[in-house]
Amino acid sequence: MLFMKKNEKTADKHILIVDDNPVVIKLLGAMLTRAGYQVTQAENGRSALDILDALLPDLILLDIDMPGISGLETCRLIKENPRTADIPIIFVTSNDDKHNIVAGFSAGAQDYIIKPSTKEELLARVRTHLSLCHAQKELKMSRARYRELSFLDDLTGLHNTRYLYQNLQALLDKHPDRPLTVLFMDIDRFKLVVDTHGHLNGSRTIAELAGVIKRLLPKGCYGVSYGGDEFVLVLNEHDGKTGWLLAEKIRAAIESNRFLTSQGLAIHITVSCGIATYPDDAHDMVDLLGNADHALFESKRRGKNTVVAFADLKAAPQKDHFLPINQ
Repeated sequence: MLFMKKNEKTADKHILIVDDNPVVIKLLGAMLTRAGYQVTQAENGRSALDILDALLPDLILLDIDMPGISGLETCRLIKENPRTADIPIIFVTSNDDKHNIVAGFSAGAQDYIIKPSTKEELLARVRTHLSLCHAQKELKMSRARYRELSFLDDLTGLHNTRYLYQNLQALLDKHPDRPLTVLFMDIDRFKLVVDTHGHLNGSRTIAELAGVIKRLLPKGCYGVSYGGDEFVLVLNEHDGKTGWLLAEKIRAAIESNRFLTSQGLAIHITVSCGIATYPDDAHDMVDLLGNADHALFESKRRGKNTVVAFADLKAAPQKDHFLPINQ
């Protein structure tokens, strides 16, 4: 039998009590409810497991000795489920046998309370483990956020080259049968922007251009600040045709945009782009990036503000590709 009690006060912590003894359930539930917690009660391990994924309580009070699925087995199953593994479990048991206590910790429990327990002890243990769990969650979030920031470029908000080399290789390894297009992009005559309007406005221009890119990238694709006025776009699940169309859309959007309007200016810039596609143009990350860069140089050679596909170069290679280029 399953039922729920809720304190009239707003409770932001939810505790699941699992015990086959209705007297114990009633006593524990009353203590916790009066303390301001939201309480859900289950009369055995199977009932608890059936509702756990949807309930996701903040803490579980679990009896060891129950008919059917024991508390120890219930604990193991909770800890094996990735969705519930981090929920702290406190065993509440009348059996103070050391073997049972050690087995409880081995199953994944954080603590135990011997029945009958005082209200003060119960609430103290509950508060302690809720606080520890909260601190662990905060630490995980901080680590995740730090890792995320370590892969971002400060100026543009795009990813950095560290992310590019790790993620691109991972994408190719994970989905070797799916197409992927890499786009190398370079701002045309960017030195003129800096010489005319200063380095600070040059940085602002780069940041605004990154904003244009981000707005146009489909889900699953991402941009990389490759250094200064150069960018790499990873167009996941785009073959040569769809990759070229998206590259051309981005190039045209940049050409039609006006930059530094917040500074009272209306700067016009263009970009040159080169693309290469996996697996048609290359079978590994190094060649894929190298071929896209090769196509970018050809875009510059042809007069800038254009998109050149490496596949077209294979059909008609340019002998003067490596001649000095006036950017």
